[in-house]
Amino acid sequence: MILPASDSGAAALPRSRRATRAAHAWLVAAGLWGAVLAGCGPTPGGEAESAGPRVREATRVRTSAVERREMVRTMETTTTVESEREVRLQPRVAGVVVALLVEEGDQVKKGDVLLELDPAAAQNALADARVRLAEADDSIKKADLAVVEAEARLAKLRLEHEQKVREHDRNEKAGLVSAQQLDSLRVARDAAASELESARLGIERAKAETSSARIAREKAALALERAQLDLAWTRLEAPFDGLVAARTARVGDSVGSATPAFTLTDASDLVCVLHRPQRELALYSGAKQPLEIHARAEALPKALFRGALKRISPAIDPASGSFRLVVALDPSAESEESGRLLPGMLVRVEIVVERHPDALVVPKRALRREGDEALVYLVEGGRAARVAVREGFTDDEHVEITPEGRSIEPGARVVVVGNRELEDGAEVAEEATADESRDPAPVKQG
Repeated sequence: MILPASDSGAAALPRSRRATRAAHAWLVAAGLWGAVLAGCGPTPGGEAESAGPRVREATRVRTSAVERREMVRTMETTTTVESEREVRLQPRVAGVVVALLVEEGDQVKKGDVLLELDPAAAQNALADARVRLAEADDSIKKADLAVVEAEARLAKLRLEHEQKVREHDRNEKAGLVSAQQLDSLRVARDAAASELESARLGIERAKAETSSARIAREKAALALERAQLDLAWTRLEAPFDGLVAARTARVGDSVGSATPAFTLTDASDLVCVLHRPQRELALYSGAKQPLEIHARAEALPKALFRGALKRISPAIDPASGSFRLVVALDPSAESEESGRLLPGMLVRVEIVVERHPDALVVPKRALRREGDEALVYLVEGGRAARVAVREGFTDDEHVEITPEGRSIEPGARVVVVGNRELEDGAEVAEEATADESRDPAPVKQG
């Protein structure tokens, strides 16, 4: 190693020679350091970089195929199942429950007796009504006899009056009696006429009493029918075939017309009521063909139930701005899964309101949004091609697109991974994904 000159020696040399020696020492040291680097081999970072500009690598992306498939638009909401025929039953008369003949969950037929009340009071009222009816019948008979008697008396008095008239007229013409006797005959004639008129009034009175007696009998007959109904109403009967959904009465309870005893429901006639915003009214009222409706119950998650639109409310609720749809539900599942829908179950109802049978579809991950613009990147000739699109129907994994400015054919490759920072025309290295083939899922909108 060459050591630098001492300070004393350097000071003795002229300035030009000192500069020349310092430069020579620097070159020697630099050569030695280069030799040391060469002897140590390549640097930890790898081989020495080659001269010239570095080449940019292609962006690695993952792609999927553009497809044509059916896409559907559905409205989805949650509601509860109701029975179209469900009633609360209570006795029509007050009384004490002496027998319960059915229990919750029992299937009953129309006319089956559900409970019995103590019939003693109703039976006594029925017996009293029968007695009153018999009395009314007797009153009618008496009134009829009174009419007959009044008619007979009238006939008798009519004959007497005619006789008195003839006797008076004969003696008045003959002039054989005194004026006093003629006056007596005239009085007798007028008295007979008065009695005849009284007899006529007696007949009218007897007929009126007969009419009153008949009205009284009708009242008695109605009272008898009412008593018979009250006795029949001590037995509470089912008004239609159905299922006993609830029992609130117990033996010994005092119940009446305001006390519900049973809830009876028809589990074969099920509906659900949907409240939808008024902007959707045209979707349902203007449907050209029956809507496809399905429901899934929270209690039976694997079972699918078919529905049908039953009626649409013609009015809009001004408070909520919505209208009512009533959907009839088949209580039996479409699949082989066991279980039936029951009133009160929570269901998720899906209504297919529109179909696009030949939609152009890409995975949702292929869609990129920049402000209000939606776009996808196609891979063409190893480069990315940016295409603006309009969104259509969507499902859980796919979205319908309509390209703007150019066409996209089914089978074209669209970037699904790596498109966030991708630019139009950038070189890409494509890695295909396994395309999944599934039935179109409904568009889930509230």
